[in-house]
Amino acid sequence: MRFRPAASIAAIPLVWLALTGSALSQTAPGPGQANPATVPAIELSQAQRQTIFQSVSNGGKNNAAPPGFRVAVGENVPNGIELAPVSNTLTTLIPATDGLEVAMIEKQVVLVDPKTKRIIAVVVHD
Repeated sequence: MRFRPAASIAAIPLVWLALTGSALSQTAPGPGQANPATVPAIELSQAQRQTIFQSVSNGGKNNAAPPGFRVAVGENVPNGIELAPVSNTLTTLIPATDGLEVAMIEKQVVLVDPKTKRIIAVVVHD
């Protein structure tokens, strides 16, 4: 069997495309978004989510979302949104919320990292 250099050279762009295609199709986070790998994770059970939603919705202000803002994990909370520390009652019941801030935006409760102002959890009414 003879080696065909022209055929091998012609295959190089196809191999390169196959190897880099998946990397090229991945998109970087948009404006105001964090890389999901850098957003701290918080695990909440369904019961904990219900408790958080009821507590915040009963006593908190429902903020309107500014134009162009969407409520999602990894998004930065805009300056016009009023954040409050998670209540002592909630932190006692759900220790994972200790040190976080909370707000209600468009009837969705958001838990926020106070240092980065990034949303780390979104809780909706079920």
